Amino acid sequence: MKLLLGLVIVLVVWLGWRNFSGLFQSGDDEQAQAAVEQFYSFEQQGDYGSAWELFHPEMQQRFKKAEYIQNRAHIMMQDFGVNTFDVHIGSPSRVADWKMTEGAAPISVVYEFDVEELFHSQYGNFTIVQPCYAAYDSGKWKLLWSYEQLHAGNTQNAH
Repeated sequence: MKLLLGLVIVLVVWLGWRNFSGLFQSGDDEQAQAAVEQFYSFEQQGDYGSAWELFHPEMQQRFKKAEYIQNRAHIMMQDFGVNTFDVHIGSPSRVADWKMTEGAAPISVVYEFDVEELFHSQYGNFTIVQPCYAAYDSGKWKLLWSYEQLHAGNTQNAH
């Protein structure tokens, strides 16, 4: 009887742990990375409207869709003198209680990716490295950029 009770307790604890850990599935980082890759694929194609759709609601509040499309096209084609760019997306890093801006409410879990965009322009080749964040919102992974104040010598978002 004690053995049976012990097995039941172990089973209940195991099921509870499994259900809790299921809230943070191991595939989340891969799904977040797929969203980041899709976003930058749209950007490479000049499809800034589709890229904007992958923004987290906080980013969509920051940029109106038409304004984002116009500004991105202007920056890429006119200012940088490029039609597309190469992109490299680094490995995901899980970050807890991340904030987009200093006064923003924290997002409980995001994945951070270092994104390198390599441009071949009339001004020569140059690379922009920008951290990109993916957060789960309304059943989908959505993108954010950091707007926290950086200080000289600090290139990382303060977590």
